[in-house]
Amino acid sequence: MGLQDFIFGRTDKQRAKRAEKIRQKFGSDPELTPIMLEVLTKANDVPDETKIALYKEAVPAGADPTRVSLAFQLEESLHQVAVLFPDGLSIFTRKHGKQKNGEPHPITGAQMPFWGIQSVEIRTLQNADTALIVSGSDGKQPYRLAYLNTDAKEIKSFAEDLEAARKADAQRRAERPRVNIDSSLSPEEQLKALQQMREMTNMPDDAYEAAVRKIKESQTTWE
Repeated sequence: MGLQDFIFGRTDKQRAKRAEKIRQKFGSDPELTPIMLEVLTKANDVPDETKIALYKEAVPAGADPTRVSLAFQLEESLHQVAVLFPDGLSIFTRKHGKQKNGEPHPITGAQMPFWGIQSVEIRTLQNADTALIVSGSDGKQPYRLAYLNTDAKEIKSFAEDLEAARKADAQRRAERPRVNIDSSLSPEEQLKALQQMREMTNMPDDAYEAAVRKIKESQTTWE
C-alpha cells in the first residue's frame, strides 16, 4: 500500500471503517435491498443523499448489483454512480445543488445491457480525471456515456470487472439454445408464437427480449 492507496481509502482499515459507516447510515433504508446494501458497503466512498438517489435509480427493480463506484466531478459539480450487474451496466449523473426553481437537477444516464455495448475505453482527461467511456446502441439509437473519477486505479479496477462480467454474460448466452421462429409468419404471428414458446419452455427473459428485438427489427422488411 502506497500514499495513493491511503489518499483514496484503499487500506483494509479504511475499507472496514467505511463499510461500517455505510451500514450505520443506510442500513435501515427500506428502498435498499440486502444485496444493494452489501454491495454499497464495498464502494470506494461513503455516499451522500444525492449519490444514494442515483444508486437507487441505477438499479432496476428486481436486479442485483455486483459492484458500485461513486464519484464527484469537481470541475462541473457532478455526482456520478456506475453500477455493475451480471448482465449490464448503469451510469447515472446529477449536477450538485438545485435549479433556480428550487428543485434538484434532473438525473441523467442509462441502464445498458451488455448485448448493446460495443466499446469500452479508458481515457485520462486534461484535468487529470480518468474517464470510463462506454459506447453502444439500445437497438433504436446509439449512446455514449462517461463515468469520471479522480482515482485512476478505481476506474481501471471497475473496467476489469466490467470486462469479466461481459465475457461471462457472453458465455452464458452462447450456451443457451437458439430461438427459431418461422419467418414466413407475420411479425404479429411470430410474437404470438414466441410468447407461447416462452410459456412452454420457461425461456430466460433476456433470450425472450433478444428474440422480440429481432422480430421487431425485421418488421419493416416484412412489410
